[in-house]
Amino acid sequence: MIITTSMLRRKYSDYSNPLDKIKRDTDSGVLIRLTRGIYETDGGVNPCLLASSILSPSYLSFDWALSYYGLIPEKSVAVTSATLNVRKNKTFVNKFGRYEYSDIPASAFSEGLTYLESGEYIVKIATKEKAICDSLSKWRVVRNIKDLKELLFVDKRIDEDEFSTCDFKSMMRLAVLYRKTNLDMLIKLIRKEYDHEQCD
Repeated sequence: MIITTSMLRRKYSDYSNPLDKIKRDTDSGVLIRLTRGIYETDGGVNPCLLASSILSPSYLSFDWALSYYGLIPEKSVAVTSATLNVRKNKTFVNKFGRYEYSDIPASAFSEGLTYLESGEYIVKIATKEKAICDSLSKWRVVRNIKDLKELLFVDKRIDEDEFSTCDFKSMMRLAVLYRKTNLDMLIKLIRKEYDHEQCD
């Protein structure tokens, strides 16, 4: 269970020094510090379920989501999330692993999301179409479809078969929200080479 310092202060209000009690519990492993003022009580929880509590608002995306959906072959070394108005990339490291956060444009932030749920935990995650769009908004800029295909399928090793199962109508609707060259190229690629019936 995720618990904050203010919650713990109330829980330990009978102690003469609640902060000392929090420190003792942290030192003994009863509490696991996620970041300043936020703790977890279950050492076995899936690390991805903690990401949005460490920095909010945020949702799982980028390499972690691409791996989760089988779009890239590698497992992400960090739990990666998209953020809003943080302005610079943020990284947190704790017992559960490495957490990386990066902004996307506000116009795209709340679109194309779904949820992962496990017990009392619930966290937002980009759809696979959104994860591709988010990632393209951060990757090196390309100027034509040929270079975009090389970026996606060679450099970033996106699985072409898995990519072909995307909802391209949804992907195009999302892509226009970023106002980025790479996303403009993505729309052109979809219109040129993928199911036209999905794109109309």
